[in-house]
Amino acid sequence: MQFRIPELLFSRTKLISVLTVILICAFTFTSYFSYNVTQEMISQKTKTETLPLISDNIYSEIQQELITPINGSSLMANDSFLINWVLDGENNETEINQYLKRIKEKYGYFSTFFVSDITHNYYYYDGILKQISPTDAHDVWYYRFRDSQVSYALDVDTDEATHGTLTIFINHRLVDQNGNFLGVTGVGLEMDSFGKMLDSYRTRFGPLTYMVDANGVIQVHPDLNLVEKVNIRDLEGLSGLSEDLLSKKTGTNIFEYRNQQGNIILSARYFPDFDWFLIVEQNQTQAMGTARESLVRNLGIGIGVTILVILLVTLTTNVFYSKLEKLAVNDELTGLYNRRKFSELFEREISIAERCNEPLSLLMIDLDRFKPVNDDYGHPIGDQLLKEIAGFMKQEIRDIDVISRWGGEEFVVLLHKTDMEQAYEVAERIRKAIQVTHFVADKGGISKTVSIGISDARSSDYDMERMISLADKAMYLAKQAGRNQTRVSPPQAA
Repeated sequence: MQFRIPELLFSRTKLISVLTVILICAFTFTSYFSYNVTQEMISQKTKTETLPLISDNIYSEIQQELITPINGSSLMANDSFLINWVLDGENNETEINQYLKRIKEKYGYFSTFFVSDITHNYYYYDGILKQISPTDAHDVWYYRFRDSQVSYALDVDTDEATHGTLTIFINHRLVDQNGNFLGVTGVGLEMDSFGKMLDSYRTRFGPLTYMVDANGVIQVHPDLNLVEKVNIRDLEGLSGLSEDLLSKKTGTNIFEYRNQQGNIILSARYFPDFDWFLIVEQNQTQAMGTARESLVRNLGIGIGVTILVILLVTLTTNVFYSKLEKLAVNDELTGLYNRRKFSELFEREISIAERCNEPLSLLMIDLDRFKPVNDDYGHPIGDQLLKEIAGFMKQEIRDIDVISRWGGEEFVVLLHKTDMEQAYEVAERIRKAIQVTHFVADKGGISKTVSIGISDARSSDYDMERMISLADKAMYLAKQAGRNQTRVSPPQAA
């Protein structure tokens, strides 16, 4: 008979294992097949429809956003007032300051400026910022633009007038009626605001949007830490296709690469007026979120069906298994939890108490003068008394509390979410109730008392052995003080 239980358990486990493997494999195969088909369809649609359409929309919106400041700088470059003011010798500084300030406030530009090629003065809305010089690294832009012969250009730089704010400057040549170069005028757009606009596209459309110049240097990006500092030639995944990307300046071009974030599909479109590229990146791994959710849902259904089948298969053995489990965790005499199960439940309660910062208390209860009961009435009566007192104490605590027979006539109670003061009230209720109760025996009623020691989790650093030890010491203090008492563990030194 002693060999049938292991054999039954082995057969039960083997059957459940085989059925589980078959069902899970079947559901997994069909789910992954469906997922791969969906992934391929979404990827193809992203490359041919979704991403090109989003890229075109963003391209149009950025072009619309930039056309106003470009036109503004063009109007300034063709303004007769500015041309005449320069030709008249730049005598009245107040006039140019008021002019630049008026344009800045009227159109909401971040900055307005004029750099004279005659006096080399850098005028802005609050006065003269400085005199430019070819030896000043911050003024290289001016000489490069002057020599380029283009009418206007975009330049990303720090604005010295605002103590280094990263700015997109739209520079425009100022010439007189004979085409003689007089200087550079234009407006500035705050990079942070432009970056937020690109970030708003991500909120609206999903993909990441940024712009790079003809050399691959990032010029506009939601992450300002990348602007003017990072080249796409140095980015993971992009480095291998950057040359091909930067060489294609017609139409919308689609590329694909991988990095740590997953599989990326990229759309690139050239801005001929700025000599910049608009890049729109769709993280295909993130875009597949819905498909992955469907995969997880299908796998969940499969697991659910598997569980249902396993439950049906094991239904006839549940009662037997429950009995085995009860023998493993309960004290045979009292039916209370044994030490092993108590330790397991204690770890669970400690974990909850630590995570939620909740109080936890422990009672160590010992029957006073129990040995004479066995001597006078016999061990069967002593066992009966232990059973009755155990059942009595279990009725006096909550279902969420844990009570265990610790050994002999000792019991421990773990009180859930209970501080020391509350634990003392519970202990006294148990002690007084037992004191006034007459437990029935063959030779008449037996009156008993208990001594109780209390410890709490905070005083023992959430450690079971220490809590038991402290409660045990407190219980012995109650014994030494005359029994039938409750004693609290003294506070521990920090």
